Amino acid sequence: MRRTQRNWLWLLLVTAGTIGLLALLTFSTVDDWSSPSTPISGRAPDPDQVIFRKGVNEDRRSLFNGVLYYQPPKAVDVGDTLEFSALLTAIRSETPPEWPPGDVVAQRALRVGGVQKAYLSEAGKNVDIDVLGSSIGTIAAPGDEVEWRWYLTPRKPGTYTLKLTVETYRGDSDVLLARTAPPIDIILSARATWAYRITSARNWLIGLAATLAALTALGAVFRRPLTAIFSRILGSRRRSDRQQP
Repeated sequence: MRRTQRNWLWLLLVTAGTIGLLALLTFSTVDDWSSPSTPISGRAPDPDQVIFRKGVNEDRRSLFNGVLYYQPPKAVDVGDTLEFSALLTAIRSETPPEWPPGDVVAQRALRVGGVQKAYLSEAGKNVDIDVLGSSIGTIAAPGDEVEWRWYLTPRKPGTYTLKLTVETYRGDSDVLLARTAPPIDIILSARATWAYRITSARNWLIGLAATLAALTALGAVFRRPLTAIFSRILGSRRRSDRQQP
């Protein structure tokens, strides 16, 4: 009995020692993981990127106040071409100069200075837009101006919303410094003319005639098979009627 008790006591001591050793190793490993010799926050930022971002921020702070003037386009007949222009001016003060009285002009304030680009688009592709000259200009100091002009030709009657976007770039690079957000909405109304109505009616008649011609051709192709089928049906009915008393 005493030998058995000694064996159990020895087994308990060995088990307790093993558990204590495993616990010690576990805590020491966790401490090593939680206190690494090097920071885990990631690599240090690239010095070139830091310098680049600093330069871009300085360029944005040095931009001038600007005002974009444009005359809302008047209603135009379908197929006619209208010229639309927008004038960008760099100003010295916060308040834009007054436009000559009598002209109804819309305006938008924005930050300018450097290479200026303008884009005019229409999502539905129902208005042909052709830029006159270059879409790129330069503003180096207050008082400088850039003017853009486009030819607008609506192809269908209706009211269309054109999107005008003006962007400011850093020098001759592709680094964007400022942009009109959201784009400026330019509303263009196109009137239907008698010539357009006549052309639409003629196109509709041509389409109808083509449809009728196609149906006639299909009828000519399937006329004999259909005639044979109907003849068989009628013949079978007649024979059944004759057989009945």
